Amino acid sequence: MGILDSILKMNIDEMKTRRDFEGLFGALNNKRNVYIRRDAAKALGEIGDATAMEPLIAALKDPKKDVRDAAVEAIARIGGDPRAVAALAEPLKNGNSIAREEAVSSLGKIGHKSAVEHLISALKDEDCFVRQSAAAALGKIGEPSAVEALAQTLKDEDKDIRQTAAIALGEIGGTTAVEPLLQLLKDESVLVRYRAVESLGRIGGSSAVDALISTLKDGGWIGLPTGEGKSGNKKVWVRQKTIEVLANIGDARAVTPIAEALDDKQEAVRQAAQKALQKLGPSTTG
Repeated sequence: MGILDSILKMNIDEMKTRRDFEGLFGALNNKRNVYIRRDAAKALGEIGDATAMEPLIAALKDPKKDVRDAAVEAIARIGGDPRAVAALAEPLKNGNSIAREEAVSSLGKIGHKSAVEHLISALKDEDCFVRQSAAAALGKIGEPSAVEALAQTLKDEDKDIRQTAAIALGEIGGTTAVEPLLQLLKDESVLVRYRAVESLGRIGGSSAVDALISTLKDGGWIGLPTGEGKSGNKKVWVRQKTIEVLANIGDARAVTPIAEALDDKQEAVRQAAQKALQKLGPSTTG
């Protein structure tokens, strides 16, 4: 890094404090130093003024991913813009699989509703990573109009895409997302079944109770991070998660099936059943 670049890098914070847009725009166009361009994009996002939108959109075509990522985050902080969506949609038509995956991921981070139609089209991309990123992006945006397309994605041959679509449906929520998720409770992949249960719990409502009760016989489990600074994973059973979800829904139909789980051979399931019955309480158990 040259002396001038070093000085400019140190001055970016000062430019941000002074809201020196012209100075930051100049830094954003610094051809010699990727870090200066990246930091300028970050600073513009932190200022949060729409004045910076056009230069930031131009930075979406920067040759360095660090700069492009910083521009995406800045645009998202400012509030998104249809022009940014249009710029990111270009690689979806003529970019390679890496460029397409980056584009759909960026569209999800920006979160503008005008991206939904492009992301729905990307659910049919030939590349599995693009399809998975598109499903995740639609979940982040949370637009109900994407539910039907995500429901079709639940039939994807790739289990990772199905489970991502299940998570997205839970993030979007609404009654129309329930029926597609119910179909996943019989999926061949235990991870997909677990995510379906999780999303049904996020949506809530009593319409899924009967199907969830049937899931109390599921023998599958997944590994989840132990958390709290501990290394490794812990087993979480699908029926264990189902018990937790049923307890949160609070429907009396679940009381007897959950009580039967007190004799489950897995301690974690028995503990979940005990906690669930305490949560349901006398008013539910009658």
